[in-house]
Amino acid sequence: MSVEGLERLTLRGVLIDFGSTLAYLDEAENRRYETALVSTLNKYEYRRRLEDLDSVLAGIYMSSTKGELKNVQEFWSVVLNKLRIPENPKLVEDLENVRICHVVVMWKLYDRVPSTLLSLQKKYKLALVSNCAVGTEKLIDALGLSDFFGCIILSYQVGVRKPGKRIYLEALKCLRLQAQECVFVADEISDLEGAKNVGLKTMLVRQGPDTFKEAKDINFKPDFECNYIADVTDFL
Repeated sequence: MSVEGLERLTLRGVLIDFGSTLAYLDEAENRRYETALVSTLNKYEYRRRLEDLDSVLAGIYMSSTKGELKNVQEFWSVVLNKLRIPENPKLVEDLENVRICHVVVMWKLYDRVPSTLLSLQKKYKLALVSNCAVGTEKLIDALGLSDFFGCIILSYQVGVRKPGKRIYLEALKCLRLQAQECVFVADEISDLEGAKNVGLKTMLVRQGPDTFKEAKDINFKPDFECNYIADVTDFL
């Protein structure tokens, strides 16, 4: 869609994804985090390989984003169970402290994200709508993003992942806007397919690695697409 086409739309709200849209995971820092977790387990005489921990964390991620785990204590309980390690409150506390120390440096904002959100905030109501694991609300706050959004809808809190309709509808309800008044901005086509199904306009940001992951239609045409999140303000 052209700039003129978007200008003719009566837009009042912008819904935005988090991972690979506003921020990306630094793989090197993530490896340091997992290595620190293994070191913590070793301190308690539980010898586990980095590969074992990585497999467990990857396996738990999906269930966590669906809301099947209610808090970080429950998350660590499941991790230890899958590693065949008895649950120990002090060990859980130490593991959580490692997570807290590493999570902010693992996730990095793309260039000009704060200025882009500030520009959008002056014109629209904003909602953050993301598939993410338990504990992510603290990360979003630590990255300085919380104040830009009128509401933050996270999959593990509502129990529904994108592209499920309800997660978008929850955001619209929170913003008190209709779907036709809003556009959804994300890096994955599958998320945009879900947004279109509830009547939202769609914008694809092609900066993440998973543009086509889980897409039902790889030929899906968004209303607009750009290469970087900072480009969004050229059209909204």
